[in-house]
Amino acid sequence: MSPTGVAVLLLLAIAVDYISIGPNWLRDRLAFLMAVPAVYEGFNNSTADHWTFQRLTGFLEWALDQPILSGAYIGGASASAVLGILVFGVWLYGLGAILPAKFSKRLGRIATINFPPSGVWAINWRLWIVAIALGLLGDVPVAWVGDLTEGTNQLLADVFAPLPRLLLGGN
Repeated sequence: MSPTGVAVLLLLAIAVDYISIGPNWLRDRLAFLMAVPAVYEGFNNSTADHWTFQRLTGFLEWALDQPILSGAYIGGASASAVLGILVFGVWLYGLGAILPAKFSKRLGRIATINFPPSGVWAINWRLWIVAIALGLLGDVPVAWVGDLTEGTNQLLADVFAPLPRLLLGGN
C-alpha cells in the first residue's frame, strides 16, 4: 500500500469512528478492521514501533527484576516472550470484539466482547488502543501465535489496500 493509501485508510477509519457512520455494530468493526492494517502498514519498523517495543520490553524486564521475584523461576522469563503473549491476548480481545454475539454458543464468552459504544462525534478509545497495539506490535509474538497476529495484519492490509484507490483513484 502506498503512503497516500495508508494515510487515506487511516483517516477513513477515524472518520467512520468519529462521525459514527453506520450502525454501532458495523461502525466499530469496520473502523477497527481498517485501523489495524493502516497502523501496521504505516508504522511497522518505524521509530515509533521500535520505541514502543523498547519501552514495553524495558518495563517488563524491570518488573521481572524486582526483589519480589528474585530467586523465583518466573523471574528468568524473556521480556520479549511475555510481551508476545500480551499482544496475543490483545489480539484475542480484538477478535472477540469483531465477532458477532451469536457465535457465543460455539465459541463461548469471547464472542460477547464488545467495544464500548461511543457517542456521535467521539472516538472509541478502546478500539483505537487495541488497533494501535496490534498494528505496532503484531509482529512481536513468535511461532504459531506470531503467525496468527502478523498474518492477520498482512491479510487485513491486503484486503483493504484497494479501498483508497477505489475511493479516490490513483495510488
